[in-house]
Amino acid sequence: MAYQFVHIETYSTQPRKMKGSKDHWNSAKQVFLEAARDPEYSKHVDAPREPLPVLSHGAISVAELRVLHDRKRDEVRETVQAKSGNTYERRLRSDAATLYTEIHSHPMASRDYLADPKKNAEEIQEWAGLAIRDFRKRMPEGIAFAAVLHLDEQNVHLHILAVNIDDPRLDANKLHVGKVAAAEYRAKHDKPSTLASLPKPEMQQRPRKPKKPRPSKNRVTQRKNVEKHERALAAWEEACDRVNAANASKFATWEKENGQHLHAARKEQVGKNPEKAAYTSAMEAFQDRYYQAVGKPCGLLRKGPAQERLTTKQYAARKAAAKSLAQERTQNLRTETGLEVREQELALRERAVAEAEGRLAAEKDSWKARKQEIGAREQSVAMRERGLSEKERMSGAPFC
Repeated sequence: MAYQFVHIETYSTQPRKMKGSKDHWNSAKQVFLEAARDPEYSKHVDAPREPLPVLSHGAISVAELRVLHDRKRDEVRETVQAKSGNTYERRLRSDAATLYTEIHSHPMASRDYLADPKKNAEEIQEWAGLAIRDFRKRMPEGIAFAAVLHLDEQNVHLHILAVNIDDPRLDANKLHVGKVAAAEYRAKHDKPSTLASLPKPEMQQRPRKPKKPRPSKNRVTQRKNVEKHERALAAWEEACDRVNAANASKFATWEKENGQHLHAARKEQVGKNPEKAAYTSAMEAFQDRYYQAVGKPCGLLRKGPAQERLTTKQYAARKAAAKSLAQERTQNLRTETGLEVREQELALRERAVAEAEGRLAAEKDSWKARKQEIGAREQSVAMRERGLSEKERMSGAPFC
């Protein structure tokens, strides 16, 4: 056993460069297709395998969720007020976060799971089930989500993708606990707490593109005009390349200087960034909750050895203790499950006996009522017979 791993993020339809990478961009489309193991978006996997859908707790397929997301997003219209004071409607911004995701990783290697799926399926199913149940408890009503298991990378991991269907802007940030905490802090404080960047450099304007010459009736003149225009276009493209290169150099210099400026500003800042502190605190609470709901029941540690600076032996002992605790919990769950089954069986038997006793009592009351009715009828018949006999005796009529 090792430590837990869960990561949450939001995405928009506009590609966004991933931190720490030079050429990796992510978008909602990329996340959907990577989760579904589309060949174009699975090139980072040596041997892609078909993902295993987890269709429980109200989950739908990744394909269905993507269709729903795209349809709902196309239907969104925002009312915007222009500087003139007039209002108009527009589509949702391309950089608006509309997809929320969670990645849950299990310490079991994919190759170990695939070597004996029957043996390992119970452990993975219990872990995935706990993760999805905890996800459902944390999420508000009115979301649609999909979940898939991937068995083709280093570790077995679970992807959960969700769309905030009931929100008018499909705002995925409202599902992210850290971003919600930061937003709540901003709402309660007037002054922005973010650091100001250096002014961006003024970029050179590209030269105007040469206009195409008017057609000439003279073929020689027409040919000369075309050749002249082609030379002008070539010169224009070279000039544009020089401007683009100069602008790129300016922007790269600004990025470097701005990074140094922000780094120095952070050092001079008194205390922590309050928004970041709110975000970090919420994320730590999220990890603590996840540990109680998923990590601890599965025998996973809350933190890795680096965070607590444990020695190899201490970390091994911690993992062994966690594994033993998980095994004990699993045995207790099985015992409790057996007791619950027996209790349910006894409750069914008791209910059946009570129903049978009720029926017998009802039949007894019915027979008693019928006996009383028969006794009353017998008395009535006897009285009628005596009365009739008396009348016959007095009238002297023979009894037939």
